Amino acid sequence: VNISFQDVDEVEGLVKFYAPVFSGIRYKHAKPVVDYVKEFNDRLCKECSIESARVAFSCNCILNYLYSELEGKKTDPFTGPITFGEIAYQLLNQTLVYLEIMDV
Repeated sequence: VNISFQDVDEVEGLVKFYAPVFSGIRYKHAKPVVDYVKEFNDRLCKECSIESARVAFSCNCILNYLYSELEGKKTDPFTGPITFGEIAYQLLNQTLVYLEIMDV
């Protein structure tokens, strides 16, 4: 589960997160991403062979929006709301979810 840092106050020794953290769970730092915009777009192309016409709805996490510098950019076929990354009432940061409709 991805728990993103919101703020680190080194003077006060406080860390704020975007999502809840729980005792008893060992968290690790992720490897740094050198070029978040490029990596985000590359992963979409590689992992999402999507026919745009079949995407009925999508939600993208606000952190993807911010870190991928999406302001003013088209994100077709993902044109749904930008919101907090939540799936099934569980807060998961940096998520992109979509509903695809197809015949079977």
